Amino acid sequence: MVNKEKITISLSANTSWYLYNFRQSTIKTFLNLNYEVICISPEDEFTVDLENLGCKCIHLKMNNKGTNPFQDILIVFRLFYLYVKYRPKAAFHFTIKNNIFGTWAALISNTPSINNVSGLGTAFIREGLISKIVRLLYKCSQPFAHRVYCQNPEDFDLLIHKKLVNKDKLFLLPGSGVDLKRFNSDSVNHSKNDQFTFLYVGRILADKGLFELIEAYNNLKIKKINCELWICGILNTENISSISKTQIEDWKDIPGIRWLDPEKYIENIYKQVDCVVLPSYREGMPKTLLEAGSMGLPSVATNVPGCRNIIQDNVNGFLCRAKDARDLEQAMIKALNLSRNDYEKMSINARNIVKNNFDEKIVIDSALDALDSILKK
Repeated sequence: MVNKEKITISLSANTSWYLYNFRQSTIKTFLNLNYEVICISPEDEFTVDLENLGCKCIHLKMNNKGTNPFQDILIVFRLFYLYVKYRPKAAFHFTIKNNIFGTWAALISNTPSINNVSGLGTAFIREGLISKIVRLLYKCSQPFAHRVYCQNPEDFDLLIHKKLVNKDKLFLLPGSGVDLKRFNSDSVNHSKNDQFTFLYVGRILADKGLFELIEAYNNLKIKKINCELWICGILNTENISSISKTQIEDWKDIPGIRWLDPEKYIENIYKQVDCVVLPSYREGMPKTLLEAGSMGLPSVATNVPGCRNIIQDNVNGFLCRAKDARDLEQAMIKALNLSRNDYEKMSINARNIVKNNFDEKIVIDSALDALDSILKK
């Protein structure tokens, strides 16, 4: 039902890039239902795209890489000010700092918050003081949320086991879902190209397995295996897992690796490749694997939470051990050596698995349901 009176809702994340690329369809749905949508995030090249959708964008000053508690606590006051000023009926939060500090800001401004744990991230991969602090902050913030969504069963169980989220407030979603119409297999060449091409799509971070991927690719070239590696990613210098620009420049000199700028219409890149590769250390529910599967592309991924919830070994792709370049290389060779018939079967499996389990409509409906549960109160 379309709203006759404008109701304001807000979405907050650590980048405008995240909101545009991962929540675009949800935002469009809210706008079509006549909600006023405010996007609160650091300004970047995707801020304009959010505004073009019809959102009001507000710049949120925050340091994604920093661990200074005095800097981070300012996020609470900035969001509190915005929530008091604009009075959203619900505040949707994404990414770690926004989930934590946004919840406190929502609490003291009497704004219901709906949080999305898109992945437990670097802080949970690397054991240490930061990880302990993040878990404590989750434990001290999430009980005050109206609802919390996570994206895979392992994260769901961990959040419950560590008592970071109350079980009655925690819900499981199939990631951010995928637009099955936009990412379709009709225009993809499933008979394999003359030169096999792997594609990595994502942030340029060590925790995404980039060092292992480069090493595995170099080993393939040493064995004179005819293939290319395309890397389409966003530099994230504010993440503690970021890779230095010097290292990236060295990698750009490696023959056979093609570096691509971030692409808004990433489906045009998927159409040109044979296989997606994601050797990440841990994920929520990786968008690139969902998009690739929706287009009928097999994937090589690590056997970790998030990735293994999408990829079934030897069904719609191949799984390998995390942080193991040699095992990654062997999985890439399996993809390279698929016969045309087996490749086509794997392509069909990839599309069907995403179609049956990861339609973004599930995610959109959950957001509408969460908002409806607030409005009814």
